[in-house]
Amino acid sequence: MPLLREGTMTPAEARALFPVLQSRAYLNAGSVGPLSHSTLEAMHATQRLGLERGRGAISAWEASMPVEAELRSRIASLLGVPVEKVVLTTSTTEACNIVITGLRLGPDDEVVTTDAEHPGLAAPLRASGARIREARVLQRPAAEALRAILDEVTPRTRLIAISHVLWLNGHVLPLAEIKQATGLPLLVDGAQSVGAIPVDASVSDWYTASGQKWLCGPETTGALYVADHTRLRPQMQAFASSMHEDAERLRVVHLAPSMVAGLLAAIDDRPEWAFDRAAELVAYTRKSLLGEGVEVRTEAGQGTLVSFRAPGDPVEIVKKAEAKDVVIRNLPDGWLRASVGWWNDEADVDRLAALMREVS
Repeated sequence: MPLLREGTMTPAEARALFPVLQSRAYLNAGSVGPLSHSTLEAMHATQRLGLERGRGAISAWEASMPVEAELRSRIASLLGVPVEKVVLTTSTTEACNIVITGLRLGPDDEVVTTDAEHPGLAAPLRASGARIREARVLQRPAAEALRAILDEVTPRTRLIAISHVLWLNGHVLPLAEIKQATGLPLLVDGAQSVGAIPVDASVSDWYTASGQKWLCGPETTGALYVADHTRLRPQMQAFASSMHEDAERLRVVHLAPSMVAGLLAAIDDRPEWAFDRAAELVAYTRKSLLGEGVEVRTEAGQGTLVSFRAPGDPVEIVKKAEAKDVVIRNLPDGWLRASVGWWNDEADVDRLAALMREVS
């Protein structure tokens, strides 16, 4: 358990924020994080204001502006970057599209990525028309990822586009080392990192964040860090382009005030010991699954996703798990995945281990 300062929220108190944990071992924040009482209440309060006073009233707009500003500030703090370089988005997928389309990539451009990217990054890269070089990292030890990526870089490479944490196995890619070794523009998909592990987005040129995953915010929320917005030539523009001079001019969709309020409330829920507790529970999860003889492909000391395999149809295993109130997911390559966050506890992991004992 993490060491707590006096007056700090305890793990038991933090867990009580999330109603789903009263009955379920919820282990799928890598898809969508658990929803807290305070997040839902913040969303409802904002919706009630629109219901009673009119969503288009000037008072409603004025009330939403400081909340939005505070959300940008809080996300900037999580990313370790200046607030004026943060854009609010609807998702990491939208953020990746903003960058890739803004770079105006074409057939003469080369992009280095990996064979373990989520479609939220991989699909925009394919649609760009650029030549794609994939570093084979999924079947390699985490320590070999750097060399695998550098081996794909050529004089024609214009962009490196990778995840910070790979969604298929939870391995963490060495962003700073990649940037230092290549000096190339670096786009990072932070869907499985922001809120899960400490992040320094400043080592990249563009870094995306998901609001609904490890930050436990509403769906269709996210953010994008942009080191220099003048390097992009947006192919999608909206009202924000005429209203802002900083990175916010890249914003395409204006987030509903209820979504903004909900994400801010979710971030406020986070205890100072969140990262330490999550890492502790991930180690416990690996140990528990290995103790049951389960094949685990996630190495120790990586992110907060644990990928493993059990005999049988993965979809049926996930359904059987939910029937026993254990929420995990299956992956496209036939493996299973548990997402372990600071809100979980050892009892959640024990329920997962018992399930694996039953199906193995």
